[in-house]
Amino acid sequence: MHRFLPDPADPAPPETLAPDQLAAVKKLVRDLLGVPADTVVVVSELPCADAGCPLLETTVAVFPENAPALRWKLTRPRAAITRLMLTQTLATPPLPPAATTRR
Repeated sequence: MHRFLPDPADPAPPETLAPDQLAAVKKLVRDLLGVPADTVVVVSELPCADAGCPLLETTVAVFPENAPALRWKLTRPRAAITRLMLTQTLATPPLPPAATTRR
């Protein structure tokens, strides 16, 4: 389930995300969650398969030491993520752990 719904009136985001912008997003996630600087934060952009979902969605995953991973999804490409979006999204409970499949 997505936590931030995009405003259709917003202009289109740039095609790529600068490395310094990606680092800034990760730092902002750490700051908003109050986790140490050495906590692993992953910001990934993937095609969305859910009905009614935009073509690209961004997943923010945080891997605290000695604790389960935390995940949130945003319905925007990662280049379009703003401080407000992260603040609103990270204030909600994380997604349930991903189901693992056994073969």
